[in-house]
Amino acid sequence: FGSSHIGPSTALGICSPASADLTSLRSACMGCVGNKATAVGQVHSVSGNGKKEALPALLAADPSGRFQSSLPPPAEGRRDFARIFFADERKIFVVARGMPSMRPLQPSTGPSSAHIGDMSEQVVERAMALFGESLTLQLKTAFGGTGLEADVLETLITRAIDSMTVNIAIDFALKMKLLPMFLQPAFLIVLLGEPLQARAVTYGFVAESPMQITGDRPESKRTPFCVRLLSPDLMACDGGEESRQNWEVEYSAMEVRTSTITQAVEMDMRKVKEAVAHSSWDPLRGTRPAGEAARC
Repeated sequence: FGSSHIGPSTALGICSPASADLTSLRSACMGCVGNKATAVGQVHSVSGNGKKEALPALLAADPSGRFQSSLPPPAEGRRDFARIFFADERKIFVVARGMPSMRPLQPSTGPSSAHIGDMSEQVVERAMALFGESLTLQLKTAFGGTGLEADVLETLITRAIDSMTVNIAIDFALKMKLLPMFLQPAFLIVLLGEPLQARAVTYGFVAESPMQITGDRPESKRTPFCVRLLSPDLMACDGGEESRQNWEVEYSAMEVRTSTITQAVEMDMRKVKEAVAHSSWDPLRGTRPAGEAARC
């Protein structure tokens, strides 16, 4: 694949009203999610008329690359995280050495979608605590009961939570002149290497035209196009304001034929497992030269 660096964009003009600020636009676009050459091993999409759907123009020209974004203010980002965490369907997973498959990090029972509209401080804190407990347990199980050192684990939990936001995905859609939405967002925390490296991988469906969207309910809406967004190394970022405002993300786009984003993530697991097994992010980077990583 070719790769590109997306600079400042004027793609906000595709959203109405044109005068809307980015914060309100992001909020509106979260409602859209309900609560770019061909990749090896991908599944092609077939439209209703039997023809394979082509990637949107900018994605077809550069199906992998990188773009500059920024994390939202901590309070806003953590409310965003809590909405996703307490959604009806599990959308947050982890994979690391010692895990035969990705493991969910959300409770199967507990707070329901009623919390989606109730983002009080207590609800947000509860989501963060439950996520931390689940991640700690999964890593202890995978690493033979030892887990991570307390300070390393605390850093991982905090930075993972901050990275799981749809704001980055909406920025990507706007800069690629796509519709300002990111359907069925899902997040995979990938751990590899010694010393530990960790990245948040965001998956979701994107579209250039409303005609490409199918699904009769907000949570089931999908398109023939899936995007993988790879964050910087969460353990290398210092978590300060400068790194939050210079959040460089690597992207890869693919044509798919799935009804849920979880199916798309499972289709991508061969590359994820290869990355973990070889302690290298290259399988998730398209054609980025080895050693050239996203920065924060």
